[in-house]
Amino acid sequence: MSKIKSALALALITVVLLGLCFMCTVSFSYGTDNMYTFNSVISMMEKDSLLGGGLADGVNYVGGGYSAVFYPEGVISAQEYEDNLEELETASAEAAADKKDEAEKAVKEYKEKYTASESGSLYFETETVMEDGEISEEFGEKLSAACELMRSRLEQYRIEGARIDLRDGYTIEMYLPRLSGGQAVAFGYFSAMGEFTMAYGADEDSAQPLQLKTGETVRDYVKGARAMTNGTTSFVAISFTKKGRSTVAGWTSGAAETNGNLYFYVGERAVVSLPVSEAIDQSTLYISGSYTDDTARAVAVTIDTALKGTAPELTLTLGQATRLGASLGDLALPLLYAAFGVLFVGMMIFFFIRYRMLGFVQLYTFLIYFFPMVLCVWAVPMLHLGYETALAVLFGAALLSISQVMVYETAKKEFALGKNITVVVKTAYKKTFWHIFDLHIAVALLAVVTFLISLAELRVFALALTLAAVFSGLCALAVGRFLWAALMTFARNKGKFCNFRSEVQEDE
Repeated sequence: MSKIKSALALALITVVLLGLCFMCTVSFSYGTDNMYTFNSVISMMEKDSLLGGGLADGVNYVGGGYSAVFYPEGVISAQEYEDNLEELETASAEAAADKKDEAEKAVKEYKEKYTASESGSLYFETETVMEDGEISEEFGEKLSAACELMRSRLEQYRIEGARIDLRDGYTIEMYLPRLSGGQAVAFGYFSAMGEFTMAYGADEDSAQPLQLKTGETVRDYVKGARAMTNGTTSFVAISFTKKGRSTVAGWTSGAAETNGNLYFYVGERAVVSLPVSEAIDQSTLYISGSYTDDTARAVAVTIDTALKGTAPELTLTLGQATRLGASLGDLALPLLYAAFGVLFVGMMIFFFIRYRMLGFVQLYTFLIYFFPMVLCVWAVPMLHLGYETALAVLFGAALLSISQVMVYETAKKEFALGKNITVVVKTAYKKTFWHIFDLHIAVALLAVVTFLISLAELRVFALALTLAAVFSGLCALAVGRFLWAALMTFARNKGKFCNFRSEVQEDE
């Protein structure tokens, strides 16, 4: 390969690696009042709740978090069922003689009203949820739609490690990592189901809702909502269309004389309630108050998704939230990053001392292995940043380093025999190819088999290890060889470049 081609190839690879490094590791805010945020790939990864990390002020991901269960309309927990039944039975036992039959009837009707789930952990309201003794298809569709809406809200909320799942098949569980006080607000708002609308009046009971004409939707009046922060003040910005601005201006035209309230609803929940003391005639309404950055985003996301999505016809009731700690310690995540940094530095010191400039080949090869692994952990739904994934990535890095050492040591022996460096490189890869190939194939096959037969926790490790083995093998057998050839074109003394010595030349 000529020097010009080598220089162009290395320059291109360097630019790509710098771009990947920036995209994977750097997060920053930009725009007016830092309204927008660029999140790095690592920051957007789903985090393992076992790991703790970040700062103690709770602004960053610090491990653990809060888990809350949402019960769809017609579904209650076994505990609630038993408490209600106990209360009715107690009332029946204590009822006067003339009220005895009525109290016993209430107990009987309550028992007939609900059907226990197979596990016994839930009870279903028969008329609402069941059909012919089975969970109705309509209920299942509504529950799936509600789960997807809440999942889309979490995606827009952009909190590291947040996730949502169906629990027991009939309830929705939301997990939020430890935040700066916004968990309760997010749980409350994200469970709001129904269409978005707005109303105006002296109070919530007498407020007149927006009346849509035939063919209109609320999107003809409201464009969307977003959260903004100016200094230490956070607020929700709601943007109106021309028609929406005119409607609000008409509603509030007499607010100077008669104070009123402007309400924004998602379903039956007033997510924003704004006292109005003067006419509002503006295209964007900026609403502040006691919002933090997190709570303002929760409100804005709830409004925006209700505007743009299909409203599930299902009411959710928030159950008790549970605090989950980082079982591996609050410093587990930064310590994991530090451990990777130490191992990386140790690896590079070894390669530069033993093989001199071939250390750059290892550096480039390792980064070309590492960044695709980072992107896979971010993009593959089953993978997340946790100890299983970290071990798999580390194992793949070890495979790559061992393979490189095998090639370099073989080349070193061949060079000592007095052979030309070009012949040495070809011979070294020829002699080690099948050893390296077999090693990576064996690891990949073992990982695939483990993935197919193992439990969920081990499946994450197995999938990550499969990807690590593939990337490591490609880098060791193809990328490393290409980079060695490209970098070596700039060396006058090829042996010195690789820290190789020829015994034949020394004897002469």
